[in-house]
Amino acid sequence: MSSITPYKIAVPDEQLQQLRQKLEQTNFPDELDASGWDMGVPLHEIKRLAAVWRDEFNWRAQESKLNETFKQVNVRVGVDGFGDLDIHAVHHKSGNSRAIPLLFIHGWPGSFLEATKLIPLLTKSDGDGPVFDVVAPSLPNFGFSQGVKKRGFGLAQYAETIHKVMIALGYDEYGKPVIQGGDWGSMIARTIAQFYSQHTQAIHLNFIPVTPPYPWRSPYQFIKSLISVPFSAKDRGFIARSVGYLTRGNAYMKQQETRPQTLGYGLHDSPIGLLAWIYDKMHSWSDDYPWTDEEILTWVSVYYFSTAGPMASTRIYYEASAPKRADDHMSDGGSQVDPQEKVDLKYMSLAQVLGARAPQSVRFAVAQFREELVMWPMAWYRSIGNVVQEKEYDHGGHFAAWEVPELLAADLKEFLGREGPAFGAVADRDGY
Repeated sequence: MSSITPYKIAVPDEQLQQLRQKLEQTNFPDELDASGWDMGVPLHEIKRLAAVWRDEFNWRAQESKLNETFKQVNVRVGVDGFGDLDIHAVHHKSGNSRAIPLLFIHGWPGSFLEATKLIPLLTKSDGDGPVFDVVAPSLPNFGFSQGVKKRGFGLAQYAETIHKVMIALGYDEYGKPVIQGGDWGSMIARTIAQFYSQHTQAIHLNFIPVTPPYPWRSPYQFIKSLISVPFSAKDRGFIARSVGYLTRGNAYMKQQETRPQTLGYGLHDSPIGLLAWIYDKMHSWSDDYPWTDEEILTWVSVYYFSTAGPMASTRIYYEASAPKRADDHMSDGGSQVDPQEKVDLKYMSLAQVLGARAPQSVRFAVAQFREELVMWPMAWYRSIGNVVQEKEYDHGGHFAAWEVPELLAADLKEFLGREGPAFGAVADRDGY
């Protein structure tokens, strides 16, 4: 049985005191002479941020700003096989009775914070596009949502949880929500399209991993991609960038998907270890974004003070890479996964999501920003389903909602606007 209660962020004083004590007792490693970012976060950067975190950063001020600016709720939903979970969410309404419901799904090392720059741009009418009501949950195991202790909580369960949050908030009663996702949010959005396609018909993605159309796996798609869009210098650059990430830039992912518990001791016990682990990605995955100390430390503090603890967020990598299980189970909404594969959809792996095509009724917009981690020729993205809008931007990185919120908001409005390819996908609610 679902329930909804108001939520205010309120980190106990004891946790703030413990953080300060740990920061005061930090013992830093050394580093090689003339070290830059090539080996990780430079020592002088971590020492400076540690001092700011200890002596200047005011978590209570950030907490108050979030509580005063954004309406938040706790939504209790039942997840099949896992019981009831308490899910924290920002639920910010526009006040427009015709607003389009938008579900924003974050990833790692992001959080609901990423939506806070988008919300003012999407919930206010500017006379030039639709208006949205925004729901930005903290995923289970992230932020101020409950953690999951039972094994097997994978992409299907994340999708089920977020889908049920939207139903509990009443959005299934009067319209189909639009979904916006990057990082894991992209994968969860595509999983929702597999399981609950009748509940959403428009998905906007700014991170679009796909399985390349290898000639031995998808000969028709491979030949089609070569004929329709011959590889340009730009496409070859995209492929080279992606291969570079997959060969040298994803060691963090291998650790988190294979041995998250081992990593977790350092992330949970050491605020400096957590700071270095997350800030390394904030810096290297963005497009020269000028991160302020306040931004960095607020992002990391959300992980440090998270309900389930900072290591819980890494388990999504492990569970999503879990081997498939033989079964003929089919979930409501109908899956596009090959029916010849004996796959229990409750345990869909990341590889299966990447290889699955969404139902034709779901319309996709894909936005590719210049410094994204994985980029492929645009034609390859059409394998995910009915892609009706494709855009490339000459700046912006992995954290588009935070780095370039104006661009992302404009892309969303174009997608759903009166002249957009997904206009009318949300049950006659044009949001004007």
